[in-house]
Amino acid sequence: MKKIDFKIGQTFYTETSKWRCTDIGSRVIIAIELNQENSQDYSGPPYSSAEYIFNEDKIEDCSLDPDEFTQDTENIDEIIKSQLFDDIYNGFMFANIGGCGENSAILNKQTGKIYYCSDLSGIDEFDEISEEDYDPNIHIEIPHKNELDLGRNLVFEFVEQFMPEEADKVGQIFRKRGAYSRYKDLLDSKEMLPKWYDFENRREQLELIEWCKENEIDFKDSVQK
Repeated sequence: MKKIDFKIGQTFYTETSKWRCTDIGSRVIIAIELNQENSQDYSGPPYSSAEYIFNEDKIEDCSLDPDEFTQDTENIDEIIKSQLFDDIYNGFMFANIGGCGENSAILNKQTGKIYYCSDLSGIDEFDEISEEDYDPNIHIEIPHKNELDLGRNLVFEFVEQFMPEEADKVGQIFRKRGAYSRYKDLLDSKEMLPKWYDFENRREQLELIEWCKENEIDFKDSVQK
């Protein structure tokens, strides 16, 4: 799709979900994900559901045709509940403890086994993968959130959508060390901390699903029973 194809209030689809356009900017569109049980949650603005920004690249991956992504949109919640995806998400959370590179996790795409390594706690399961067995087509490192653009950019996206009046203050917070702690204190004072966690967790899951697809990791057959 192109930006000119969107209208406010219009329903559209991506590989991962069903959306409603809530605003149109000069180069982006903004939308809410239609994943709530109560349709009243879609009333707004303001919206109780998190709004997402679609830049020019993401706009091209959208469609007005519900059949184009039917299988993916119907199975998104099931995918998130799969045992392998749950393991990958746990590996992702582990990799994000501490600074970038301090903790790491490697996934064996064939077996689903995840190997952990931590400079912080002295864990090193990477030794279990011998040089002879290591195969870059099979073994892949689970990304850090910064590699999925889920670091500061996600913070500023949330602030722009839900707390635009605090944009300057948040900008100042992230110019100093310990920014995330002070940012969460600000959210807590605004009673926005639960909304931030929902926004962050859902985006992490969606971006990890995209990462799995890009790296041909199939977890649809490992749904938790």
